[in-house]
Amino acid sequence: MKNQIAIIAVGLIGFSILAVCLFYKNGPSSTGQQSQADRTSQENARVFTLQELSEFDGQNGNPAYIAINGIVYDVTKVRQWKNGNHQGCSAGKDLTANFPHKASILAKVPIVGKLAGN
Repeated sequence: MKNQIAIIAVGLIGFSILAVCLFYKNGPSSTGQQSQADRTSQENARVFTLQELSEFDGQNGNPAYIAINGIVYDVTKVRQWKNGNHQGCSAGKDLTANFPHKASILAKVPIVGKLAGN
């Protein structure tokens, strides 16, 4: 009886180790972030025109969206974008040419779509 319990315990431990290894091999990357391509390749990604994007300026309760390199990000919950403004930039616009940071700073910001024409 003790041998059967030991075999079952060893089997469960082995299965657990295998499951963890498969998760880290196929699961999230070590940084816990999706690649930019994975985050933007959603089939249902909304396409924004500049006119539509301008409605998301962070003013009067509106969400704050910005476009960088053709990708539209939701910066509504980013503390530094309070009221849709950050370091002289305003939400609701394509900030590719005027963004005061490297685009990589947006790695954890939700992507809500793409900018039309990109």
